[in-house]
Amino acid sequence: MPKKAASPNLLLLCLFSLLAYGFLQLSCCYCSASSTTSTREVVVVVVKREDDDENHHKIKGMFVFGSSLVDNGNNNFLQVSMAKADYSPYGIDFPLGPSGRFTNGKNVIDLLGDKLKLGYYIPPFTNPSTKGTKVVHGVNYASGGSGILDDTGSLAGQVISLSQQMRNFEEVTLPDLNAQLGCSSRESLPNYLFVVGSGGNDYSFNYFLRKSSSSNYTTTTSLEAFTSNLITKLSGQLK
Repeated sequence: MPKKAASPNLLLLCLFSLLAYGFLQLSCCYCSASSTTSTREVVVVVVKREDDDENHHKIKGMFVFGSSLVDNGNNNFLQVSMAKADYSPYGIDFPLGPSGRFTNGKNVIDLLGDKLKLGYYIPPFTNPSTKGTKVVHGVNYASGGSGILDDTGSLAGQVISLSQQMRNFEEVTLPDLNAQLGCSSRESLPNYLFVVGSGGNDYSFNYFLRKSSSSNYTTTTSLEAFTSNLITKLSGQLK
């Protein structure tokens, strides 16, 4: 019987603000966020590869999608975006100074990279130099202010929605990666970790913002229905 092809590794970071959504009852395991993200609570869901116990392998790199928790500088290259962190005091404890990370030091992706002993920072997709050999160890597509829904973050001007981030990976980076590695994505992607950190802005800058400004939206859309829509949308994006 032929061996089943390995599937990519997936880590989901679903973000909910402690201050605004403390009443939400989440049937998940919680872990505290680092000090650089002290206003957030992170729900971590790890999807484990079926063959992990049989074939322990070293993660080659990461492909990162999401919002400000995992953005490492993509918004720096968006001319009309108001969601930027390329100035002090952002980055005061980061070796490279203000870099577009929405933290004083390393963000959760940098810390995860340290834990995996990658030895390098994952480059942002919007940096024109992120191509060729630079994509071999992964790419970060995350955009501060963005969300699962395409219209989340519109108040910030220009942001990159999660759907567009996925398209950037599939249409731009993946062909480049295959060319660099000389093999198909079916062979190469199981060696990478895929990280998705999104969801909080859809509540902050979409549902609750609309609820406070539109009585019609309040009466026609419940929190449960909105959350169900988010889950459906995210499920489709991850397929």
